[in-house]
Amino acid sequence: MYHSECVPAKRVSPAGGCYNPAVPRWDFSKLPDFLETNLPEYALALVKDLSLLAQQEGLKLYLVGGGARELMRAFVEQIAVEKLQYQVFDLDFAIEGSAIRLGELAAERFGGGLLRNEPFLTATWTTRHGYRVDLATSRKEHYPVPGQLPEVLGEATIYEDLLRRDFSVNALAISVSRDNFGELFDPTGGVGDIFTKTLRVLHSSSLLDDPTRLLRAIRYSLRLNYKLEEQTRILMDQALNESYLDLLTPERIRHEIDCMLAEPMWFGMLWTAHTMGVLQAIHPHWAQPPSVSGRDAEVLELGIRNLTSLLEAEMTPPSVVRLSWALQGVDLPHLPDLLQRIGVHRRIALSMLDSREKMDEIIARMNHPGFLPSRVYRVCVEYPRKTLLFTLFNSYLMPGTEALRSNLMKHLREYSPMRVVVTGDELIEMGLPPGPLVGRVQEELWWNHLDGNIPDREAARKKARQLINHYIS
Repeated sequence: MYHSECVPAKRVSPAGGCYNPAVPRWDFSKLPDFLETNLPEYALALVKDLSLLAQQEGLKLYLVGGGARELMRAFVEQIAVEKLQYQVFDLDFAIEGSAIRLGELAAERFGGGLLRNEPFLTATWTTRHGYRVDLATSRKEHYPVPGQLPEVLGEATIYEDLLRRDFSVNALAISVSRDNFGELFDPTGGVGDIFTKTLRVLHSSSLLDDPTRLLRAIRYSLRLNYKLEEQTRILMDQALNESYLDLLTPERIRHEIDCMLAEPMWFGMLWTAHTMGVLQAIHPHWAQPPSVSGRDAEVLELGIRNLTSLLEAEMTPPSVVRLSWALQGVDLPHLPDLLQRIGVHRRIALSMLDSREKMDEIIARMNHPGFLPSRVYRVCVEYPRKTLLFTLFNSYLMPGTEALRSNLMKHLREYSPMRVVVTGDELIEMGLPPGPLVGRVQEELWWNHLDGNIPDREAARKKARQLINHYIS
């Protein structure tokens, strides 16, 4: 069954409204069977577990957010149903009743952990298999201060909850309660917008209430390949002209940029943000990306894929590397202020700055082929690892720096950190006085090991004796 109710005119942009009668009507009576057949197996199992608990507690349970949107895109044959099986499915549920109570029951019955957010009436249940399930009480909100987080007014019906969403295509709910499984609720005409591939805000104050929707509009429009509805585009231009983004905290801007740079089409989104004036609205000196060519971004992506294990070892998400790369076009004197404005963590910001300041120096010292491993190590160890990491990826923008990247890769993956070839206790037993010389000898032993001069344990001890004799003679 399909439920679509007109919302008040002031809540709907001129091009929006109720379900568009010009759009072909789909047989929504088939939606329950479609869910049963095409939901990923793990997602269907979780739905059934939660719906049983909800029924026992007298709660109404709805699939919302990205999960509901992607299901409807598959239902109207906009994407292949197979895509639902091979992507991480968005397990986002709205509950008419207490979401926190449902989360507590789920964690108690099925295991896993629960994170509560009582002011917003939400809970996140991480199942024992590692799946993340977002649970939210359907609620009313208002924005007492534009650009700040909303204030929750209390519980509401699913219709009222959907009216507070960002875009019509995200304002869908599919009941997964046992008594009306598969019923679709669409109070803002989201299905019609899915069919016409249109991204539309729900009311004229949407972007003032939450200016992060400017960045989300770009992200969703490119990810979904949807056009911006005409009135929505006018509202976005108004938001930029009236500096709505200035109302946001650095942390909220950082979150949206992180989300954008985590997308497969991140460069297209970044370029669109530039052409629309969004980057410059965030900070006047973020005029554009460092390259107009998508090929340069593809080269960076190839480097990220080849060095995935290194990034994991350095606990550096690819999105952070992309951000460092994306800021190469910003003049160095303005970079600290920009990093602060977009809420980059202080340690990461300092590493990005250090890389920019020392880029020319590191290139001059390391952009040479044929260096012995020990020489690469002895130069690179003078710099923090994060500085070298950002320098490595940023150098993809600079032609003729292949030798630099080769040397930095080898250092970060193989040569560093230094490993002990002969222990300090052994060196002391061999006659080396305790003190700074122990570390010095160990370091020189490591240099010799890197250069292949110490093939085995006996050779290591022989070289250690030579060094001890050199230093204490």
